[in-house]
Amino acid sequence: MFLKKLAQGGLITVEYYKNGVLRTLKGRVRRLNLKDQLVSLMDEKKVLHSIHLSGIKQIH
Repeated sequence: MFLKKLAQGGLITVEYYKNGVLRTLKGRVRRLNLKDQLVSLMDEKKVLHSIHLSGIKQIH
């Protein structure tokens, strides 16, 4: 289950689908919103990205 990896913190790589395209993002978890089923990741350039949990394919 990938929620355990999201809650651990640290640097992770997430493969996810957005608009039908597989994307990869490397960053740190800033916020995990289970009500809206979103995870917010901050990448190395300090840009905040929101990803739907249903779109996540794999976490490294």
